[in-house]
Amino acid sequence: MPFFEADHNESSSEGLLPPLIAILGPTACGKSEVAMSLARCFGCEILNSDSRQIYREMEIGTAKPGRMDRQEIPHHLLDLVSPDETFSAGEFARQGRLVLAKLWASGGLPLLVGGTGFYYEALTRGLPDINVDKNIRHRLQEMLELDGTFALVDELRRIDPAAALSIDISNPRRVMRALEIIHATGRPLSEARAEVSPLHARILPIVVDFPRDMLCERMEQRIQNMLTMGLRDEVKRLNELYDWSAPGMRTIGYAEWRSYFQGETDLDDTVEQINIHTRQYAKRQVTWFKRRPGVEPIDLSEPGAESRIKFMVRNFLTAK
Repeated sequence: MPFFEADHNESSSEGLLPPLIAILGPTACGKSEVAMSLARCFGCEILNSDSRQIYREMEIGTAKPGRMDRQEIPHHLLDLVSPDETFSAGEFARQGRLVLAKLWASGGLPLLVGGTGFYYEALTRGLPDINVDKNIRHRLQEMLELDGTFALVDELRRIDPAAALSIDISNPRRVMRALEIIHATGRPLSEARAEVSPLHARILPIVVDFPRDMLCERMEQRIQNMLTMGLRDEVKRLNELYDWSAPGMRTIGYAEWRSYFQGETDLDDTVEQINIHTRQYAKRQVTWFKRRPGVEPIDLSEPGAESRIKFMVRNFLTAK
């Protein structure tokens, strides 16, 4: 089944399912601006689906919505944990479903916004709730520490090639979790996921994008804006509180500063590394959505793109 097919066609004999709109796409493509416009037009409340914006105190480098935007439109699923705490896609799905249930009960219209596809998948499709043997987790952790992510990816490709194509293999946590599930259940990842409960909702996923060269320019400009806003000082302050090994400090926009503050690189080299890693991340995001057919991306550089999105949302909300 195409990844988004059920999102469009799911129905219920008990009546219309509660609605969820999702704006998805790569970093710096303008998702937040589109979301704010939709929220103003249709009275939505925004739910974050970005894996870095769940960290408290990390404001500038994560491009978190500003104070004025959060005062104007209610935002949810931001600032959930400290930078030194771990946070899984399963926990995101659990908290996200609780927020959705409250919004729907009060008649609210949720608008999910983000570029972390695995979070979207966990929330809408669910994740298997599996108790992993500590010996399995220890072996995989040891493999990661000794041989790196490539060793985990090689094992995943060997025992479940389809799973290796369906997840972000550059993310060691995603690869490790997939291996944990496969080893714990003795079945392919797709079979384990098939037993979980999908979100009981009517979902409109909208994937947005920009042409590659324009997207790169937007990313570089946003990073320059972050520097002007005080990204260097934010990272310095965070490093006084948290070690570089903390989960939040290992993310793009923060990890690259380690060499700078240790006197090994200058500012220009640090900014260039952030640019490179951001471009690589955006490429992985685009690839992730392309591997899940069902929705044609909307090019936000085209005239009338936002009007087209509003037309889609209006039709979705008025459909019977």
